[in-house]
Amino acid sequence: MQLNKIFGDTMGFLGLLCALLRFRNCFIGFIGVLVGASFTYSGVGLFLSAEVLIAGLAVFLIIGAGNILNDYFDIEIDKINKPHKPLPSCRISKSDALMLSIILFLFGVGLSKLINIYVLYLAALNTIILILYAAYSKRMFFTSNLVVSYLVASIFVYGALINVDDLLFMPSSTLNVLYVLVLCSFFMTLAREVVKDIEDVKGDEYKYSQTLPIRLGVSASRKLAAFFTVLAVVISLLLFFWDVGSFNLVVYGVFIVLADLVFLASVFMPENIAQRIMVGGMFISLNAFLLGDVASKILF
Repeated sequence: MQLNKIFGDTMGFLGLLCALLRFRNCFIGFIGVLVGASFTYSGVGLFLSAEVLIAGLAVFLIIGAGNILNDYFDIEIDKINKPHKPLPSCRISKSDALMLSIILFLFGVGLSKLINIYVLYLAALNTIILILYAAYSKRMFFTSNLVVSYLVASIFVYGALINVDDLLFMPSSTLNVLYVLVLCSFFMTLAREVVKDIEDVKGDEYKYSQTLPIRLGVSASRKLAAFFTVLAVVISLLLFFWDVGSFNLVVYGVFIVLADLVFLASVFMPENIAQRIMVGGMFISLNAFLLGDVASKILF
């Protein structure tokens, strides 16, 4: 009985921690670092190293810290929109959540220092942006959506900077792939952020927030989200027409077509489902870029 209680308490704590961090988003950020590092790895075979894994963990912690801090500032809105979340449901106190966020930020930036100065600078910059975003995002109108999109896209740049010496001499064909990845992630995240604002419009109106659906209306915001989604899909197909060197377009094509279909399907779904479907599509597209690059280095 005692063991069952300990096991139950442990699982409950882990579940609470995962909900606070938004584990799924943190894990996708971790994979994003691996993708960025893969592109700038000039060796043959697998690119994984201690530095890459440490950098991935750093991004995982910084994203988690940002998510917790965002919930800290949005607790009153979440009491209306998402009362089941850890903070509005009182499963953790605001002071404990704030302390955990600070600790994770410090660990994330500290781990980045172990990689190189460029990674450290980007981690520190994004930490500052995340803090400002959490505090002021509901008053920033469309700027807040652009900020989140930048933060997501910068994860791949962060990963690429791990191998900064290789990045300086990277061929244009490899840069083409990296450009497409960054742009796709930016516009797909922008679409999802608009969808999330539509989903949260009731609580945002209660707190007099200045979001796109409140200022322009839900209908116009849906059309804009659909436009950004289609734009991301079109950009993802550019690699079939550009010089991509040894990047494996067959492997990439299998996964990116599936991801694009998921993205396009999300346009026709209710917002609460669409934004979750988009996350699934993002994970598939990450695998498209990662496996397309890794396959080129293993098979050829």
